[in-house]
Amino acid sequence: MTVKLTDNEKKVLEFLLTDGRTSATEIGKHLGITPQAAGKIKDKLEEKGIIKGYTAIVDYSKVGISVFAIGFFKFKSGAWTRLEDEDITNRMSGPHLIRVFRFQEGEFTHMVVYGFRSIMELDHYFHILQTERGHISELKKLYVLSESSILKDSPNELLVKAIQELGKETLARPEQPPSSRYSVKGTTLKDVRGPKLSLR
Repeated sequence: MTVKLTDNEKKVLEFLLTDGRTSATEIGKHLGITPQAAGKIKDKLEEKGIIKGYTAIVDYSKVGISVFAIGFFKFKSGAWTRLEDEDITNRMSGPHLIRVFRFQEGEFTHMVVYGFRSIMELDHYFHILQTERGHISELKKLYVLSESSILKDSPNELLVKAIQELGKETLARPEQPPSSRYSVKGTTLKDVRGPKLSLR
């Protein structure tokens, strides 16, 4: 359920999305309010459940996580009647699971994003998974990616956009590139939209 936020609440959220360690004193200085007022806004956002917590952003590669996998699962016919949703959720848990999504309909019932230290660890994990749980769910597709494949791993831009547009009806569109002309090895590429046509 979408909540209503004051302008100052929106600004405090944006500051905390940029850096969760930002103090009430710093926020107050930027917003032109007292540290006490900034602290109260922060507390209110926590009480409302808008801010669910604070966490450090860790570089995967620095702690040895170098392999990622995206798995698409299909719970077999009858599994939904034998297992409660909560039990299925528990089965979709564990330290290697980064994100779990459930589909309401279609070829798959769940999509899971995993992280591992090596291909060997990934192979061992999925061997056990299919051996012990193959009677409940079927792994339909698995895509394996390296840590260097991650081009973006943060929802912050989306959250800031959503905060700024609260209460407004806006349609999403892809971001425009900084310039419509690109230089590749000294060669200038023409506008991807093609030349302008003159109608007479």
